[in-house]
Parts: sequence; structure tokens; C-alpha cells
Amino acid sequence: MPLGRPQGNDIDLASSATPETVVTLFPRVIPTGMKHGTVTVLEGSYAVEITTLRTEKGYSDGRRPDRVEYVEDIVKDLGRRDFTMNAMAYEISSGRFFDPFEGRKDINKGVVRSVGDPNARFAEDGLRPLRAIRFASQLGFVIEEDTFAAIAKTISIFEKVSPERMRDEFEKILLSPVPSVGLRLLEETGLLEILLPELAPARG
Repeated sequence: MPLGRPQGNDIDLASSATPETVVTLFPRVIPTGMKHGTVTVLEGSYAVEITTLRTEKGYSDGRRPDRVEYVEDIVKDLGRRDFTMNAMAYEISSGRFFDPFEGRKDINKGVVRSVGDPNARFAEDGLRPLRAIRFASQLGFVIEEDTFAAIAKTISIFEKVSPERMRDEFEKILLSPVPSVGLRLLEETGLLEILLPELAPARG
């Protein structure tokens, strides 16, 4: 694995097969997000999330796409991902490695970088700025300059994220090897005041 981290029992696969087809192929299936192309297959102790290759259009709620279009091109699918380190794929049948946005290079350099325009990526899902900080805190990475600047620019979208989703990411920051890194980034970007407004008067 590029990050050299344990895989665990959660496996993500991308396929050109539609969710309706996947459901017919396996005996134990959870229709996790059929509308958006995702099905979870239970195989022994593993939960395998299979998502149909797709592109997405419109994000009026700042979280979910308004329209999903299934495709057969893995590169088009990778183009909708949040960060370059998450926009890589390995084709099991051929052994080909797809890295159209140079995610492996960013991993080797220790950089969190958005796929394409960070303002557009963060507008698609308001939680992504917090995820950028979480990855930096967990992995000891730095956030690329334009990606970092976009966090403050899209803060109004972040404010619409549900408290539960914020909490889950914030807990991961607190449990990271050096949580002070994440807390500092939260303060520098203005996200800390949204997450924990009661801390604002104590800063100084």
C-alpha cells in the first residue's frame, strides 16, 4: 500500500458493474448507497464496499451529488475524489496502477493536495477541509498551499456540515499521533471556532 499502513477489514473496490448487478452476484449484500452507486458486500469478516465508476454533477446540499452518471473510465472516476492520495487505483486483473493526479508523488513528499481546484472540491463536500486537516495530523503531512488557502475560503460550506460528521473527524484528529498539529491547523484556518466556539475567548 502507498501509505504503508494496515489495511484492516474494510476494502473499497470500484467497478463498472451497476449496483443492481452487484446485488445479484453476491449472497450477503447491504444496499449502502444504491442511489449513488455503492453496495457493501459481506464476505467472511470483510466488508467490501463496491462503488460503480461514476462522475458527479451538482452538490446543492454541500455533501451529496445531485446527479450521478455511471462511466467505464477509471480516470474519470478518480477525478471526483477529494485528495490526490485518494485518487489512485489498482486494476486487479491486469496489475495496472492508475495515478493520474500524481498521488504517490504527493505521498512520498508528505503533501495533502486536492484533486484539481480545491475550492470546487470543498464546495462539493463541506467536510473535506476538516478531512485535509485530519490527514495532515494523522500522517504528519503538510497541506499544499492552494488547498490550505481554500479551507478558509469555503468555511461557509463547512458550517453546513452536520455535527455528527464534524465530531467523527475531530475525534480522529484528537486520536492522531500529534493532535496539536491538527489543533493548530484548525485554529489557523478558522475551523476551530466553528467546532469549539467556547475556546475562542481562551486563545491568546
